[in-house]
Amino acid sequence: MLNLTAKFEAIIEDVNQDDGLIITAFEKILDGLYFLIKWCGIPFVIFLFVSISSW
Repeated sequence: MLNLTAKFEAIIEDVNQDDGLIITAFEKILDGLYFLIKWCGIPFVIFLFVSISSW
C-alpha cells in the first residue's frame, strides 16, 4: 500500500508542474487529434456539401 501511495503522490506532483510529463503527453495527443480533425474533417465536410448539392 505504501508503494501505491508513493506512486500516486509522484503522479500528483507531476500533474502540478507546468512542464510535467503527463501534461506534455496530453498536449501531444491533443495536437495530433486537432491535426486529424483539421485535415480529415475539412475534406469530409466539402465532400458532404458536394454530395448533398448533387442530390
